[in-house]
This record gives sequence, C-alpha cells and structure tokens, in this order.
Amino acid sequence: MMRITRRQWMAAFVVTAAAAAFTAQVTATRADLELEDEPILAFTTMRGNVPNLDINDNLSAGSPWVVRDADGILSIDGDINILVRGLVLANGGTNPVHNFRAIVSCTTVVNGVQEIVNITTGAFPADARGNCIIHDRVTLPNPCYAPIVFVGPAPQGVVRNTEIEGGTWFAVTGN
Repeated sequence: MMRITRRQWMAAFVVTAAAAAFTAQVTATRADLELEDEPILAFTTMRGNVPNLDINDNLSAGSPWVVRDADGILSIDGDINILVRGLVLANGGTNPVHNFRAIVSCTTVVNGVQEIVNITTGAFPADARGNCIIHDRVTLPNPCYAPIVFVGPAPQGVVRNTEIEGGTWFAVTGN
C-alpha cells in the first residue's frame, strides 16, 4: 500500500491551491480584481512560545510549549486552515488542553491611526499528542498588514470570528 507523507500532502495542497487561484484569475473579467481565496499568508513552520512573551497584545502561556510541525494558509477572504502536529508542553511532552483556536493578528489603519486587530476562530479539538486541524473563517480588517497567526487554548464559550483584545498562545508563525 502506498503511503503519502505529510510533506507530499502539503505539496499537493499548495499546488492545488495555486492551480485554483490561477484558474480563477484567468477567468476573472477584470485584471485588477482581487480573488477571494488568494492567500495572504502561507506558512510551513510555527514556533513554540517563550513564556510570557507579548506580541500584538497576545501573551504567551506561562509555561514553555514546543511544536513539532504546523502548516497553514490564511486567504484574503479570511479562510484559515492550519494543520498542527505535536503542540505540547516542553516539560512533559503532552497536551493537557482539549481545544485549540487560532488568533489572527493584523496591523490596520482606522481614521489615519494605526491599530492592532486580533480576531479569534472557534474551538477545534486537540488530542493529548497536540494534534489539531483548524478550519474556519474570520473577518479581516481592510487593510490587514503583516498578519500573524497564533495557536493557543480555546477558552470555554469562545465565539468564532470575534475581535478580541488579545489572547493566550502556545505557538506563533515564524521560525
């Protein structure tokens, strides 16, 4: 039986997304039309936290976390898809949290003033090995400069697509 590796899966996913974007662009009637599913951030790495690090009003957890792998895509229409593997406590190697969420953080301009906007996804089940698939849609500000994606615990009653002051995180886009 042929086994497909995660790297092959991600390559096929990226190729398929690029082909879909290209096809949509070719069929667009206006050259300056933005495609709804056009990616604004695609990543193949996330970094575990350093305790109590504040990024855009999002504070990392008080204990260090590590992530084996995380891949994702954020599109201009707010579609967010993340495959998380091995997001666990650095000391102990397990995940005690039942649900993860993503927080998308953007810098925007409102009435000529720079602002940070943080939007949360809903809650998605995570297993004890720190594996989770997040698939949701959030409303991004326009413009959304320098988007950052965080993954962390989903508090009880988290409401998807909600602007928040900031949240706790275990992993963040970057290297």
